[in-house]
Amino acid sequence: MSYLSVLRIPGAAAFFATTAIGRLGVSMYGLSVVLAGVAAYGDYVRAGLVGGVFAASEAVGGTLVGRFADRAGQGRALPVIAVVHLAALGGLVAALATAAPAGVAMVAAAAAGAGVPQLGALAAARWSHLLHGDPRIDAAFALESLANDAAFIAGPLAASGAVVLLAPAAGVAVAGALVVGATLGLALQRRTMPPGQPAGPSRTVASGPATPLVALGAANVLLGLLFGTTQLAVTALAEAHGRMGLAGVYYLTMSAGSLVGSALYGTVRWRAAPWLRFLAAGALVAAGAVLLPVAAFPALFAVGLGVGPVIIVAGTLVEAGVPRGRLTQAFALMSALSAAGIALAGIVGGAVVEERGHAGGFALIVAYGIGLCLLPLALRRVSG
Repeated sequence: MSYLSVLRIPGAAAFFATTAIGRLGVSMYGLSVVLAGVAAYGDYVRAGLVGGVFAASEAVGGTLVGRFADRAGQGRALPVIAVVHLAALGGLVAALATAAPAGVAMVAAAAAGAGVPQLGALAAARWSHLLHGDPRIDAAFALESLANDAAFIAGPLAASGAVVLLAPAAGVAVAGALVVGATLGLALQRRTMPPGQPAGPSRTVASGPATPLVALGAANVLLGLLFGTTQLAVTALAEAHGRMGLAGVYYLTMSAGSLVGSALYGTVRWRAAPWLRFLAAGALVAAGAVLLPVAAFPALFAVGLGVGPVIIVAGTLVEAGVPRGRLTQAFALMSALSAAGIALAGIVGGAVVEERGHAGGFALIVAYGIGLCLLPLALRRVSG
């Protein structure tokens, strides 16, 4: 099986397990910060501002963290990143635990978010170091997608549990312990570590008006828009049915579809060109979106089935098209663009759902699915 073949590469299983644990912590941050903020200030406005600053600073700082890891090498960079993040996170936990003024908590959140170790990007750089040019890279990136899906299903549950069982700020503290521990553990695993690349002359990824990186960046923005809009649309749908508790179940259905899609993708030795795989997965997203008004649960599962492979193909194309010395920051940039899409969905999707209800949100999701179908036409020129 493809998964076993990549995990048997010396050192691969160790760094995969390490980053998977750390990713669980990363997935806990968002909800943990908001819950601790609500407990500290008693309102969602200030709690939301603290959580929003944390997320925005992570998106902005992620590429800088990735650049540092690329330049210095993971062995030298990761201990520094871990210590800086731990110090900033300690300030945030202290601010929330003592209900410090919201401005103080926001400054701490900005510092802590900007220093979040980009564990997904760091793992992708290691897979590239081990498997560049090897067809098994598809299975490796499918594993990464599976770990990410699993983390973002389990993370919010773990965050809620830590807050309920321990203390309001415990979710942030537990998440930080997982992230910092995984980062330091990764720093010790030198066998799979890509070498650092000193600064050099800028290199373009491809020529022409639509480079792979631009198209793939657009794909990540669209994915972020889809995720954010889906959260709003399914909440509106659940409210329309008078059962708000269904909102989480609806969204979990899409996450489950993505998990299954990623798992199936990684078991196949693909012969089709990457742009064709991207097109097929995007078409599945669009088809599922069209069916949302008719049968929400199967449609959301179908959307997820397409989303998982889209993420995997996009990752393999970034790996193939970006110079070795800039991979970590490139993967971090893709994550930042996805986060930007989620933030934009809060503005655009929120306005549409407010005006048109869940039907308006579903229409936006169809549009994003169609956009994912169009992007492979740009990729075809350069990916074969």
